Amino acid sequence: MTVAKAQIVHEKLVAAVKLLRVHNVDTWLILTRESNDPSLPFVTDIRTYDITAIFINKSGSHQAIVSKEDYETFKLTEVFSDVITYDTHIEEAFLKVFHMLAPKKLALNISHYDHLYDGLSLGLYKWLERLIGSNKLGEMEVTSEPILQQLRCIKSAVEIEMVKKSINHTTDIFEEAFAKMEAGMTEKEIGQLFVDGMKKRGVTNGLGDPYDLPLVCIVRCGLAHRKPGDHKVEPGDIVIIDFSLRCEGYVSDIARTCYFLKEGEAGPPEDVQKAFDAAVDGITKSIEALQPGKLGYEIDAVGRVCIEGHGYPTVRHSVGHQVGRATHDGGTILGPRRTPPRPQVEGLIQSGEIYAIEPTVIQDHGLPCILVEENVLVTDEGPDILSERQLELITIPYKGVK
Repeated sequence: MTVAKAQIVHEKLVAAVKLLRVHNVDTWLILTRESNDPSLPFVTDIRTYDITAIFINKSGSHQAIVSKEDYETFKLTEVFSDVITYDTHIEEAFLKVFHMLAPKKLALNISHYDHLYDGLSLGLYKWLERLIGSNKLGEMEVTSEPILQQLRCIKSAVEIEMVKKSINHTTDIFEEAFAKMEAGMTEKEIGQLFVDGMKKRGVTNGLGDPYDLPLVCIVRCGLAHRKPGDHKVEPGDIVIIDFSLRCEGYVSDIARTCYFLKEGEAGPPEDVQKAFDAAVDGITKSIEALQPGKLGYEIDAVGRVCIEGHGYPTVRHSVGHQVGRATHDGGTILGPRRTPPRPQVEGLIQSGEIYAIEPTVIQDHGLPCILVEENVLVTDEGPDILSERQLELITIPYKGVK
């Protein structure tokens, strides 16, 4: 485990104990096999290969039950009061710790709304139910979602620095790519510039497989969350690139729009510039409204109304979402209010959360579309823009057609 990861685990365990006490929960149980639970990195960041049980307790004393193969790795973390091993069956060791702790309230990773908090598989839940009895489990079981949501969404000091590191790499790769782009390149060729930049820096894609191409869309060919194709850029094209990068477990999510100048053009046409200005205005107003205590749908409404006020269709997606260990990091979403209500958009904005802000101009039939996306930290003193904002439309000089 790196120094930074060890610091994050320490910060998160301290926060977890406080949250358990706030919610009057005795023990938070992470029961997992093959590290399939998304919450695991917050308490150990070790990849396990067998059934593992981790007990996080409001007393501040924590236990891990692991296979013999995982024992040394867990012991080295120095965050568990006890690391207990088992040979082939975990049941005896589990019951011994469980009866010692005797929790009255036991938090399990079960969620009806968000996969990031729904890490306990049905098979392991049924195993736990058989082991301690369905009635007993029913009496003590609560969802860990309120606890885990806070742990994931409110970033620690080290986590914020890790996200900043990802953002800096992202910005550098964008700058390198824009310097190499020219008319005649395909969407795939443009996307490969970003893959080359990731490989050079030893980082990976934040979405999908490690070296998947980012989203690259020539607006003329249709704007959607689609894979880059063999469409070739022509002078006069608007190209949107939405790029998420992962560095040491934390991601950025930044989008940029550029315009390929035609021969003799000094700048973009008026309709393209007008659409870009509307998107930037929407982002500015959304960021200004991003204050602790506001509700997710309230921020969405600010960006949405701004885009509509400029005469463009309403935003077809949420105005923003959280980023951190995942590109879409759960918790509050800056999305529209609907019936029936969506819990995610009813959530409160909190200090320490990081949002990707992206009110977008989207039009059909090849009309100008603009996607710019910035990453912003919520603080008590006001929003802190972590990415270097795109305030001007990036223009790619005319060099002929490749």
